[in-house]
Amino acid sequence: MGETPKRLRRLATITALTGLAVSGAYPALAGPGDGGADAGAPPTVMMPTGGGYEFETLQAFAKMAISRAGDTTVDLVVVPSAYGDDWPSRPENIALAKQRTQEVQDACTAVVPAGMRCVGRLALLLNRADALKTSNSAALRSPSLDGIYALGGDQGIAMKVLANSPAETAMTAAVKRGVPFAGTSAGAAIESTSMINGYVGDYGAAQGLRRGSTLMWWGNDGDRQRGLVFGSQRAIYDQHFYERGRFGRSLSTIATADERFGVTSPVGVGADYATGVVNYGDRTLTQVFGLSGVATIDYESLNATHRWVGTERWLSARKVKVNLLTENTDYDLVTRRMTRGGATVGAVTGRAWVVPRASATGTVYLGGGVLGGSNVVPSVVKDAAAASADPAKARLLIISADTRSTAAAYGTKVKEAGWMGHVDTVTYGDSGWMGTDVTTYDAVLLVAVSPPQAAKAFRDASFRALAATAAAAAPVFFADGPAAAYAGARWSPNARPNGDNYEEVSGLAFKTTEAKWQRGLGVVSATVVPALNTDYTWGRLFNGVAVAKGQLGLGINAGTAIRFQGNDIRVVDGAVVVADGRDASTWASSNGTLGAAGLVVDTFGPGERLAR
Repeated sequence: MGETPKRLRRLATITALTGLAVSGAYPALAGPGDGGADAGAPPTVMMPTGGGYEFETLQAFAKMAISRAGDTTVDLVVVPSAYGDDWPSRPENIALAKQRTQEVQDACTAVVPAGMRCVGRLALLLNRADALKTSNSAALRSPSLDGIYALGGDQGIAMKVLANSPAETAMTAAVKRGVPFAGTSAGAAIESTSMINGYVGDYGAAQGLRRGSTLMWWGNDGDRQRGLVFGSQRAIYDQHFYERGRFGRSLSTIATADERFGVTSPVGVGADYATGVVNYGDRTLTQVFGLSGVATIDYESLNATHRWVGTERWLSARKVKVNLLTENTDYDLVTRRMTRGGATVGAVTGRAWVVPRASATGTVYLGGGVLGGSNVVPSVVKDAAAASADPAKARLLIISADTRSTAAAYGTKVKEAGWMGHVDTVTYGDSGWMGTDVTTYDAVLLVAVSPPQAAKAFRDASFRALAATAAAAAPVFFADGPAAAYAGARWSPNARPNGDNYEEVSGLAFKTTEAKWQRGLGVVSATVVPALNTDYTWGRLFNGVAVAKGQLGLGINAGTAIRFQGNDIRVVDGAVVVADGRDASTWASSNGTLGAAGLVVDTFGPGERLAR
């Protein structure tokens, strides 16, 4: 086989073999920022995949490698460095890596044209000694090499193995001459030179919007704690993006990158599980493949600003541009321009918005779910006591839309917060619930924990009337959790995730038909999404603004509330995310996932007024 000349095939040939559309020709390269290729060389081809070894995503890699092959053999090398090399598990890791190598080869064999064959080889690169031994990377130096695939695992381990090694040098030379490099999960993370290496300590998605929640290995530190040296300079990749609720992590990471790099921060690029995207020359993201979508987080296009607020340093950001890429979309990492079917989409201005006032005359709280503890209930109790002439005789009503135990749990919370007055509870379906006179109370709490259980109440006209009267008449009205969604313009009866199905439920939230929207009370004319950070419901938030583009989406973290008091609308504890899709283009992709160009996101921390 020849080398560079055989890889300089026309784009039409690549498109025909991959079956994936590409807008325009290869982008011109302009030095290290464009993938480090030499003038006249083909563009680098990187294919970060958000997770898994689905046949569809492996086939996308295989098709790209086939399109670059110069003879009848498609030579693929699998790199297992993210597995690590804890010695007792080395034989097991090698066995699993061999299995994955066979899967890569099988996916290639399933799509290779007649007269060609696919050969997968495992590069034994599990520890630092492996990577320093030049014979272990011989296959990566072969001029017949047609594709490299990095397995998932732990990206930090992978880079401890590979950084500044003969193996990395061999991969760099191969990628610069046009050999496609793909990787899944950790194998995707290492494809950006500034690399996300997980969360700090025991942090997770719930703390993603806090400063310093991400463990970053920066590409400009001059040490080995980074991603691949030939990785993207213009993007910071994240994986399992939709299913693990990692928008918060990317938003705070790119804000930190904005501080670090000064003039121009990289683009956050998050690929969901079983989904990937092709990065040509570190210039163009295109050819989204797989079962879901890919998101971009952009602080530059609308001159986003940010700061960190509260003792927990929550991100407070304005005018962050978010796109949700699907098939038939291209994204230019330099100009930050997105096209769909060749036409520019998402050219928004980030114009001002005004958060809708609550329709009630009293003070209204919408909570993201506060039973886990926060400063929200004490704030509600304080306002309710202030609304009464005699706090010791004040009356508070808890209306549960699902179970008595829910009402009891909130009753305990208000007493722990210092409520000195009387507490009544009523649960939908119990005897006499319809006869409750909600107008005699200083505060009414409308609560629920389980949307499916509460759905019967929320659909009942009598319950709706009771809740509407409470919202209008009570000096203080607090709707929490699923009841906060009900108090907005629309709500979903779908069950919240549990310990067994978080990833499935959160991934499905990005499907355009998932929410099965129902009409809400309309206390606030917006889509309200509670427990945004803990239930991973970013897809619900974005779908809400897609179905009602004249309204904002209000994502409320668990332990957080929005307090509406006339024109004074503020965050109580935690963080709130406002999604603005008024000027965005949105669509359903062929796999049912929401696509969007020009969503604008703002985030707010404790005590801040909601305003852009």
